Amino acid sequence: MAGLVAFPFTRNQTIGEKGMPGAQIGGHFVLETSAGPLDTSVLGKDLILIYFGYTYCPDVCPTELARMAKVYEGLGRDRKRVSGLFVTVDPERDTVEVVTEYAQVFDPSFNGVTGDRGQIEQVMRQYQVYAQRVGDDPDNYTVDHSSRIYVMDGDAKLMALFSMDTEIPVMIEQVRKFL
Repeated sequence: MAGLVAFPFTRNQTIGEKGMPGAQIGGHFVLETSAGPLDTSVLGKDLILIYFGYTYCPDVCPTELARMAKVYEGLGRDRKRVSGLFVTVDPERDTVEVVTEYAQVFDPSFNGVTGDRGQIEQVMRQYQVYAQRVGDDPDNYTVDHSSRIYVMDGDAKLMALFSMDTEIPVMIEQVRKFL
């Protein structure tokens, strides 16, 4: 059981050019964007970079999305082969409009996605994301959550997980190997 708990928190986990065989993380999903439903199975990209967070996050989420944008920018012309997704873990406050605007601050091509609480929890289970609301005030609370940038292939299979201490050049190099 300890291995199952530790797996999603392992740092900088990548295995060669074929991703992470056997990983029980990932899968396609459909959530809402400002342009309507986004189905990851029809994105038509070689890779998907995914970050789970929330727009009211004071520090970690904006830092990690800025890092994800730097990776995306660092890919140069290859970035057209990659989608960037920001999935909220706080659908009660992160409406479609809010999450879209927030994601696009970091890169205009990034999609912010949300859904109802049940949809978000399902995707969080698929990706083994931890998130827990902290505070009793319904308007003023934080959300403790895991923080990883997921690199998924076009079939939504896990290729790599990047932790907060993974250097941007290392992430760019690893992503390029999967393209």
